[in-house]
Amino acid sequence: MYKRKVRGWSQHIDFMALDNLCVFFSLLVSFLIVEKDGVLASRFFWRMVLEAMLVNLAVMIVLDTYHSVLHHTPWDEMVRLLGQTGYSVLVLLVFRLLSQTSEADLSKIALYAIPLYILSCYIMRQTYKSFLKKKHHILNRHSLLIALEAPQIPTVIPRILRSNYGVYRFIGIAIMGADPSEEEARASLRSLRNQYPEVETIPLVATADTLEQYLTNNWVDEVYLDVSPKADLPVDLINNLMRMGITIHTALTNLDDSESRHKNVEWICGHLTITTSLGYITGRDLMLKRLMDVAGGLVGSLITVLLTPPIGLAIWLSDPGPIFFSQTRIGENGKKFQMYKFRSMYKDAEARKKQLAQTSGQEDDLMFKMEHDPRIIGQKQLPDGSWKKGVGGWIRDLSLDEFPQFFNVLKGDMSLVGTRPPTVDEWDRYEPFHRSRMSTKPGITGLWQVSGRSKIRDFDTVVRLDREYIENWSLRQDVHILFKTIWVVIARKGAM
Repeated sequence: MYKRKVRGWSQHIDFMALDNLCVFFSLLVSFLIVEKDGVLASRFFWRMVLEAMLVNLAVMIVLDTYHSVLHHTPWDEMVRLLGQTGYSVLVLLVFRLLSQTSEADLSKIALYAIPLYILSCYIMRQTYKSFLKKKHHILNRHSLLIALEAPQIPTVIPRILRSNYGVYRFIGIAIMGADPSEEEARASLRSLRNQYPEVETIPLVATADTLEQYLTNNWVDEVYLDVSPKADLPVDLINNLMRMGITIHTALTNLDDSESRHKNVEWICGHLTITTSLGYITGRDLMLKRLMDVAGGLVGSLITVLLTPPIGLAIWLSDPGPIFFSQTRIGENGKKFQMYKFRSMYKDAEARKKQLAQTSGQEDDLMFKMEHDPRIIGQKQLPDGSWKKGVGGWIRDLSLDEFPQFFNVLKGDMSLVGTRPPTVDEWDRYEPFHRSRMSTKPGITGLWQVSGRSKIRDFDTVVRLDREYIENWSLRQDVHILFKTIWVVIARKGAM
């Protein structure tokens, strides 16, 4: 029976347990150094251990620290460990500030505990990875037979060898196709031997006609069947191997050239399909992203309520009228919604947009931006040619106008991190390629905003950054963008 590999963070429970063991060890040693006596009897010590372990576990899951852990280089491992430690310490620091605990000298404990944790955890990871690789190499390797056509050898075999990492023991190659050429196959293998010496140990053992007989007489755990794009799927062969109890992995190489790197096998309406998409998110990650949105949305909405009186008064005194601005925007997959902002422009801003676009030569642009937009409240040109910044300019510089969008996040129309939602008229002029940026839920901030904000004027660059965000999405990337957004706003980089 084939044991399907566990996916996601749960396959790394062993690493996570050892990681938290390092947390316990570091805190224990640090408390013993600082407090000296009665540590194990101290309720505060055990509370700190529990808090640190839970926070560390949450950070590991959100950042997906152990993704492809066996493939990390020593340097990659250190970078991931430092990032994980930094986020954990930051969260614990917030907890301690909120609780205002003074039962121990936490600054001294942290001075010892953090370096101890980093050192012990790094050693643990490297040691345990070496053990697992050795264990896989000696004990757990499954025997795998590779079945493919001779012309596929130069491309398929190197990819398999590069991606194996000691999991499989290759017992041979079967040449498939209606007219299998063993001589061509041997020539292709010889050409690979300089770069891949292990090819020498993989013999040619069968052809399409003799494969079943070979598998009958020899022990094989699994078969890797690479189907040529021009060949029909050998269903009869697969069924016969299944009857023998052999696990078959069928590679569909005709999909390798598609643009998306996200391909998943699914049952759709009773049919087995290959699902190809620009981005990919699991149910677990979707839940965590929504929980992060709700938590951030609640905090942001509370701040918005507190900011409304002073900002509203400043807006009303400068340009009497509504405090909030509502506009129809395009959300995920073309869905329309009302986006909220603090009003930073005069009430007739939308009516003047078309005229300004024409005078600035942007009537055909898919993203309207002006360095000195006269529609912004209080902004005007002085006699000496310089521009005076008013209330609207300061609100936009500090990104205060964005805060009401936290209510959109709570409603589920937007996310904390995503792509910026276009207006309806912009969406109507999008080319098919441009629409890909709205295949995810729009966000208050995103990769484009932290990469330059209004300094990026080329729309194709915006689309490229948005596609890059969608294709490489992860919770870790979202957290990184959120922290970078705070720095960008404080530094007022790229604001307009």
